Order: sequence, then structure tokens, then C-alpha cells
Amino acid sequence: MWAIIEDIGIDALKAKVTRPLTGFKIAPFYGCYVVRPSSALDCDEHPERKGSLERVSEAVGAEVVDFAGKTACCGFPILTINQNASLTMVANHTGEAKDKGAMAMVTPCPLCHLNLDGYQPQASKIRKQPIDLPILHFPQMLGLAMGIDPKKLRLNKHFVSTGKLLSTMALAP
Repeated sequence: MWAIIEDIGIDALKAKVTRPLTGFKIAPFYGCYVVRPSSALDCDEHPERKGSLERVSEAVGAEVVDFAGKTACCGFPILTINQNASLTMVANHTGEAKDKGAMAMVTPCPLCHLNLDGYQPQASKIRKQPIDLPILHFPQMLGLAMGIDPKKLRLNKHFVSTGKLLSTMALAP
């Protein structure tokens, strides 16, 4: 994320977009590992790092849906010792993003992707209603915008179906 903004540049990224994600309402999810420890992030020296996921999402044409939990823990670190708490975190984050109008969530963290996608069906039971919010890994979002086939991006292998999301682009999951 930071390499795209700091080394490549937003304009260069926009030039690579062949299939803008226009109409996609995407909730950014940093998770806790990407933003901590804050002392190591050099945000004073690199202010562009704050909001970087939002900036890249907008650069590929998506509309950002902001929500309170975007920098909170996804629950993965406690999954094996307190599954109920972990599932509650998944339910809270995905549920809030969905309630605010998100069609999908994007995360640069592979552990967040695993937890938010893989455990969302169980988290729905805690919330007592379906959530059904596709979770995109950051490179998948970029790949979609750059015209890569969704099957090559393995979007057909998610736990939470990406079918409805892809149908808005007239693409098969």
C-alpha cells in the first residue's frame, strides 16, 4: 500500500486501471498489525500513510465507506483461545460496514482476510442475521481494477461469495 503511494504514485496506479471499480462501496479494514506499533510507522515523516487504504481504493474507482472498526483487531490473534470473542469481533466489523452500505471490505492483511471471510458465516450466528459481506484481499481489489480475471484472482474460492459483487461489474465469480 505504502509502496504504491510513496514509490509508484497514485497517478501511475490510476493509469494502470482498465476496469474502474465505479459503483463499488468498499469498507477499508487495516486491522491491527498494519497500524501498530504506531511509533514505527513514521506517520510524521510520511503523512500519506494515514488513509492510504482509502486513497488507493478511491484511485481504483471505489467509493470508500468509513466505519469505526477499520483499525481494530479482526480477532484472528485470539481465535484459538477465545473463539467467541474473535467471532464477535468479526460480526461487529463486518456488520457495521454492511450497515453503513459497504458492498465489500478490503484488507491488506492476509490474517484479517482469513478471519473476516472464513469465520463470517459463524459470526452471522452471533449477530443473529446474515452479514454476507465479501472480503477482498488488497491485491485482489487492485487486480480487479487492472482487468485481471476474477478466477485468476481466486475470487471464486472465498467463503463469503463474491458473486453478487462481481455481478455489478458483469463478471462471473
